[in-house]
Amino acid sequence: MRSSAGWRWSLAAAAISALVGAIAGASLAGPYHLAASIFLAGLMGTIAFVDFREFRVPDALNLPAAVGGLVLSALDARWLAIDMLPALGSAVLSMLVCGGIFLVLREAFFRLRGYEGLGFGDVKLAATGGVWLGWQDFPLAVLVAAVGAILLVAVATFAGRGAWSRERQIPFATFLAPAIWCCWVYVQTVSN
Repeated sequence: MRSSAGWRWSLAAAAISALVGAIAGASLAGPYHLAASIFLAGLMGTIAFVDFREFRVPDALNLPAAVGGLVLSALDARWLAIDMLPALGSAVLSMLVCGGIFLVLREAFFRLRGYEGLGFGDVKLAATGGVWLGWQDFPLAVLVAAVGAILLVAVATFAGRGAWSRERQIPFATFLAPAIWCCWVYVQTVSN
């Protein structure tokens, strides 16, 4: 998002993602879940686009997504007439667990291989995913993202671009960010 063309493409990605979020969110039950779907889809789509182009997850997009997830937790608690503090505590705990697991994976990979396998942006995005999905449902998003990344490597390899070298990076947030939104919509759909 450093050039003006990058900003325009990022805005286009946000708009398209928000539109998809609106279409999918129209069927959700909560009184503000449509707005939450638009918000999350727009941010996750833009994060995916930026990571694909630049191999980074912008804090300027990830932080509002995390805060939005906390706000949604509070609103859901109020709508369900349950105590807000435990709901927020659960969201924060999930954020710490999911981000913490990715941080441990990042550090373990670095110590074993001597180079980074996950960036801090991926760790922070995992924490955001924990807020929106909870630690129980976040592994589904990781699975969806991993399958997407594997398919990218397989398609690139079989399309004649040669074998994917170990040094070649995979923009994992490009897959994880939309997976977080997709899994959130799925969880909202099956839980109502």
